[in-house]
Amino acid sequence: MQMSDPRPQRTYLPFLDVTRVLAVLGVVAIHVVGGGVSSGQVGLSVITLDMALVIAVPVFFMMAGALSLDPRAHHQGPLVFLRKRAIRIVPAMVVWSAFYIVVIRTMVSRHPVSVLDVLDLVVSGQTYTHLYFLFAIAGLYLVAPVLQAFLAGNEEVRAWVLGLVACLWTVGVMAIGQAGQMGVGHSVPLQAGTATFFLLYTGYFVLGRAFLVRPIPRWAAVVGLATVPGFIALVTWLYVASKRAAEDGTPDLWFSVLAPSYVSLPVVVYAIVLMASISSLCRGWRVSERMERLLRTVGNATFGIFLVHFAALVVLRELFPALSPYTPGAMVGAWALTVAVSTLLALVGQRIPLLRLIF
Repeated sequence: MQMSDPRPQRTYLPFLDVTRVLAVLGVVAIHVVGGGVSSGQVGLSVITLDMALVIAVPVFFMMAGALSLDPRAHHQGPLVFLRKRAIRIVPAMVVWSAFYIVVIRTMVSRHPVSVLDVLDLVVSGQTYTHLYFLFAIAGLYLVAPVLQAFLAGNEEVRAWVLGLVACLWTVGVMAIGQAGQMGVGHSVPLQAGTATFFLLYTGYFVLGRAFLVRPIPRWAAVVGLATVPGFIALVTWLYVASKRAAEDGTPDLWFSVLAPSYVSLPVVVYAIVLMASISSLCRGWRVSERMERLLRTVGNATFGIFLVHFAALVVLRELFPALSPYTPGAMVGAWALTVAVSTLLALVGQRIPLLRLIF
């Protein structure tokens, strides 16, 4: 006689997969327009789009925490949890780091690196522009069993308290570091790198769980969504003002501290408000079994899309120079083709046994 599983089945929440898909589309867009934004080759509308999408990476950390801190992910104990996560993250970390260093940096972009350069890239967690995410999420998976054990005592309260405190700690640490670079003191409390990235994103990771176990009231969620245009306007203004001050040779301390980044105060508040609102309003949404299968498939593919998209973008711009200029048509074309190629590679990779380990 087969015994039934005593664990309750996790209710499928389609908004989690939809959010992951929208976030990875935003990440691709950020990398398509990023060069034009930093070099001043695009107008205010594109800068505003870039600033609106700055919360895409924080959203990924929140979605990871929402699922990884679920007690059902830990029911077999920490060793089983860590083994499953290691199988998911370690092969991707090794293979994609080697691929981007050898193929994209050296062969495609023609920027040769020495052995010492490689060691420095690995230690700093910067094997390629976006791959720091792998090092950060690996660290978060490593501490997830400890976090989950702490939250289990009173998850609804502790997830919010720990998440917000961790976010405040991150904002404070990074603000002090920025002030130090401006000559206000000389402290750099945390050097971000392979072994420390996860510390900066622990707040997002834990809050992803908080949004699920204790959602904010619906009226607060509606108010939160109404503030989103204001946040976008604020971070856009901060970016433009801080860049203008730097170009004029008169950098300002407050602009430097508040300048948009994944862990600066305006972006942290923007990301929390947006995701808390979306989680509250959408957690009751349900879909048909057929739509669930589709969303699960595409949602699972977002990891591979994230990893491969930068290579696809670089190669596409090498093969088709018309995609390189930062004109509206070229950027839209580069984004659409990068998304299409990356999605195809990720979906195919998931069906091939060995490639499945890195997609």
